[in-house]
Amino acid sequence: MNNLMNEYSSLIQSVPKIIRALSNTDFNPNPTKWSKKEILGHLCDSATMNHKRFIDRLSSNDELVLELYKQNSWVELNDYQNSYTIEEILTLWTALNSRFMNVLVNISEDQWKLQYISQNEESVTLSWLFTDYIDHMKHHLNQILG
Repeated sequence: MNNLMNEYSSLIQSVPKIIRALSNTDFNPNPTKWSKKEILGHLCDSATMNHKRFIDRLSSNDELVLELYKQNSWVELNDYQNSYTIEEILTLWTALNSRFMNVLVNISEDQWKLQYISQNEESVTLSWLFTDYIDHMKHHLNQILG
């Protein structure tokens, strides 16, 4: 987990600088796809959901089912494209991921093995969930940079 945590910390530090260097961050190339601002907003929503998932799992001894969320509705209802500047979304993204990191650094080796039941009834660990979170983030960051 240490390598992944280091990578996450590096992303929290580097992503705002990289995105600030981009031009046309408001450009929406296709009305049926998210703009760069909306993708970054989606990553804020993802940070919110994953923080909640970790807090729920760490604070309960019950069997928990991994909760999904309506990501398109979240992006639409948050109106990232029209209601926020890119700087405001970057500030939110940084704050949410820094908050999530504060939880992660205190997770014990045994706690990383705590499990959720996925929607297809498979067991997934917090370690798996965090790896998936980072992979998901990198996928969308590549879309923003592309």
